[in-house]
Amino acid sequence: AVVSSRRAGFWACVATCRGYPRSGRRRTSGKRRLLPNRQPWTFQMGTRPPANQTQDAEFRKADLATLADFAQTRVPKLWWESHHLALPVCVLAGGPPVARHLAAVSRALHRAVGEAWPDLARHFPCRLYVVGGLDSGYSIVDTVERFDPLIGHWEVLPSLSAPRAGTTAAVLAGRLYVLGGEACGRALRDAQRFDSWVGSWEQLPTMCAGRIRAGVTACGGHLYVLGGLDGARPLRSAERYDPSSRSWQLLPPLCKPRYACAATARHGFVYAFAGELTESPYASIERYCTEAREWIMLPAVRAPCCSAAVVISEDTVFNLGGLGLSGQALKDAEQLRITRILEGDLQDEGLNWEPLPQMPTARHLASAAAFNGGVCVVGGKGASFEAVANVEYFDSLTHTWEMLPPLRSPRLRAAVVGGLM
Repeated sequence: AVVSSRRAGFWACVATCRGYPRSGRRRTSGKRRLLPNRQPWTFQMGTRPPANQTQDAEFRKADLATLADFAQTRVPKLWWESHHLALPVCVLAGGPPVARHLAAVSRALHRAVGEAWPDLARHFPCRLYVVGGLDSGYSIVDTVERFDPLIGHWEVLPSLSAPRAGTTAAVLAGRLYVLGGEACGRALRDAQRFDSWVGSWEQLPTMCAGRIRAGVTACGGHLYVLGGLDGARPLRSAERYDPSSRSWQLLPPLCKPRYACAATARHGFVYAFAGELTESPYASIERYCTEAREWIMLPAVRAPCCSAAVVISEDTVFNLGGLGLSGQALKDAEQLRITRILEGDLQDEGLNWEPLPQMPTARHLASAAAFNGGVCVVGGKGASFEAVANVEYFDSLTHTWEMLPPLRSPRLRAAVVGGLM
């Protein structure tokens, strides 16, 4: 089949074929059994698009004629420069989901898509996902919404299999993972995965333990799930999900129990920040070595505010909102640079919180996620202690806050994550 697409002055064609083995006894697919000693069939990317409908029809007839000739000659191989083809094909056909499928075809295309990925990311900015949570009546919901900067509004996606709050979300290899959460006071072991390419949820093997508001990060093609609440107490346990084997593996326990901690990964190390339910004025950081399979404690810093949203974006920890000493919701925002720690320097020098411009909306119990080089704060309880639908984005380059379109309904304790999907 030949698929042609016209966009931004391009014509893109993708051809597949079926041929006969030399003996002619049965039909087979693939290039190895096609008749040899034929010249490779080629096509050119970037052909000038037709100027009108008449020329458009002529182009389509030419495509069909070319396909007929192609089928008759039973050519053995289709050649192209893969690194030149990967970016325009992915851009024309839909972006990161197409790139993921194209990369799975062969090692050469996997390498080509990897080379094209930075350019592809510039064409398709990160999308923001909000999963589950509590509504304004404090009832758990199963709704999933997505904000796409290209269209500028929220989209409703297929719902979860069951309502839940306090769940954890992550994006890995172009798919959205939703892990654990709480329903009817019970910590869930449930794990689901959403594929935006087919628009449906897939049930995954359950986790080793039920977890409410666990920390999660991707490292080396795996998902690392850290701590959380089992319904009564914070957990030290951690586990890892391997998408290739569809299995969970228990990891060595954390040095400290952690609930709603922030997590990130760099250079084969997994980091857990804060999340201790203690009276200590300090928040600890610990690091897990994926090769040595051990956790070590790192220098501690001043603890974030009570009920604040804590998230790590690249090499910066953000402390957003929370409750003040008199119990009021705060607009305060702070950042903590942990570049030196992520690069292997374990000294505590320079680990100080820096004030940022205040958020437009005072809130606590909000959710936050790294998004397009900055952070987004979603929902929570406002100054009147009612659930809010406000969504705000902090641009790390301009150090300014921007109001994004609000959610369709107020939300708190939702899972929020940004990713290329």
